[in-house]
Amino acid sequence: MFAHETRTVVGLDMGSTSVKLVELSGHPGTFRLENLALAVIEAPRDEAAVLAAVRSARDACGEGGRRAVGSVSGPHVAVRSFHFPRMAEKDVKGAIWYEGSQVIAFDIADSYVDYTAMEVTPDSRTMNVLFVAAMKAEVDSKVQLMKSCGFDPRSIGVDALVLLEALLAAEEQSAATLAIMDVGARTTSIGIARRGMVPFMRDVDIAGDTYTRAIGELLGIDQKEAEKVKMTEAITNPAVSQAAGGVTRHLVGEVSRSIAYYKSRDDGSEVDRIYLCGGGSGFPNLPEVLEEVTGIRVLPWSPLELVEIDESRFDKATVDHLAPFVSLAAALAMVEGVH
Repeated sequence: MFAHETRTVVGLDMGSTSVKLVELSGHPGTFRLENLALAVIEAPRDEAAVLAAVRSARDACGEGGRRAVGSVSGPHVAVRSFHFPRMAEKDVKGAIWYEGSQVIAFDIADSYVDYTAMEVTPDSRTMNVLFVAAMKAEVDSKVQLMKSCGFDPRSIGVDALVLLEALLAAEEQSAATLAIMDVGARTTSIGIARRGMVPFMRDVDIAGDTYTRAIGELLGIDQKEAEKVKMTEAITNPAVSQAAGGVTRHLVGEVSRSIAYYKSRDDGSEVDRIYLCGGGSGFPNLPEVLEEVTGIRVLPWSPLELVEIDESRFDKATVDHLAPFVSLAAALAMVEGVH
């Protein structure tokens, strides 16, 4: 006799070349896919084009939900871990503000700052704190964009941290140390964590566009044509394979150095598995080279693996194809659903 409102959350990944939208209902263990869309940004770096792509993704979902979550990454975001003597909560904020202002590359006064103390045992004399700062201009522009497209922004996360949280939720019974590698168009986000410990996060500017530029330079063709060649001749054309191979080795080298740094920390440990996602994660030979260089098992992964999908509403082949591309959007919807 009483109507029950199904509350949904929209994860909105506003990337550099496309906008990905995933709408989920439910809670951990019962997530259900309600909508999924991908819209190409016709003119990257153009604000009007980004706005049009967000609206296109929204419109493709019809009368979907409007509670939305976005994220930021790259040079305008800093994630650090601090090791402090154990102190009262009222004293942590001042310590965080001072230490944070010393280590980030932008003005902390023009940033949004958040932090959380990791689990502390009763007899511990020290505490580990995860610190996050993001430039206000970067966050505010994402929030304003979401509002102008009719969404109700609930929170803004950090790409790698959001993916790590979704991954750790999927492996809740595991004590393993896990790495996530999200290969986008302009940035690859790397995150490493073990449950209960301070995570490590790093963004590197080697990603899908780097492959495109390398192919274009080698073959003497423009960016648009190089993108086409990348998608169709990465395996069959030896010259394309050669250009791509150099980028892969460079990217894998950065991942390997990130893992080595993580292991050198006080709370570091051996990484047990690396999970690959993002639109560039399926590039030929990337998983094999990554596994060979690091000696760590590499697996493809998407948060959609944790979501119930009604095959009477969604074509499974299409969802499977889009899954790597919409990984971050799905994780954003999941993490908000958890909270």
